[in-house]
Amino acid sequence: MATTNLGPIARSAQDARVSDHHSDVQVVVFGVAAIALSWLLWSPLVADRWGWIDGASPYWHLAGGVGPAFAALALTAAFEGRAGLRLLFRRMFTGPGRWLLGVLVAPLVMCLLALGIARLAGVRVDLTRLGASKEFPDLPLPVFWFANLAFYGYGEEVGWRGFALPRLQRSRSALSASMWLAVLWALWHLPLFVFSAGLSTMAPVGLIGWGASMVTGSLICTWLFNSTGGSIAVLAVFHAALDVFIGSPTGGEIVANVMGSTIVIAALTIPRKFGRQNLAHAPKVTTTR
Repeated sequence: MATTNLGPIARSAQDARVSDHHSDVQVVVFGVAAIALSWLLWSPLVADRWGWIDGASPYWHLAGGVGPAFAALALTAAFEGRAGLRLLFRRMFTGPGRWLLGVLVAPLVMCLLALGIARLAGVRVDLTRLGASKEFPDLPLPVFWFANLAFYGYGEEVGWRGFALPRLQRSRSALSASMWLAVLWALWHLPLFVFSAGLSTMAPVGLIGWGASMVTGSLICTWLFNSTGGSIAVLAVFHAALDVFIGSPTGGEIVANVMGSTIVIAALTIPRKFGRQNLAHAPKVTTTR
């Protein structure tokens, strides 16, 4: 029987294909786990909205945000061991100072710009509600901001960008990885269309804009992740700050619409300016341990 003697280059290519396949499988496993955990935690709110139970706490919404983070931590330990966890934790709590400041200030500036436009359009603007919550009005502002950072900022980004994105980028461009991740991210949000105030009342035509926001949000997050060498801290702060200011009950729907349009325009410039391969001037991040 003839045997195939692969040369070093052929073996290297074969090993790379196997590694890429394993990475994609890990992302699929992660996606299933993240969705299952979050949907389980959100199920009381879904059951309440459907009339199966009564009086479910709105704080289940916060709890469900940690599904991607818990899935990422558990699977990183399983797939990468201590080395993977050390890298993941380092990325969670470090980041370039100028980027951390920038992602905190940028959503505030966008919100103030949107409020200015709202005022010019004759909409009543209430600056005393800047940074407040419509969903959790009983929470003091500092507690609400910290909850956004912990449950939505870190709760989501440790998973989507900390775990999934580096693995998706191993075998595809950053642009392609962002598109695949946007699909997974959108699927994760589906129960919110049952109980979330903004999504449950959305008109069918609004789904187009929401879908676009998933794609453009994924592009911006990939740009931030690769530009900062894989800082989850930068992404968590950006995610939390954007959620706080875009949801502030300060000037009606026009504020969210203007901020959303600004993000879409900014995101569409990223592939042209930085290239599809990395979506950043820095190399795309693919290491996980």
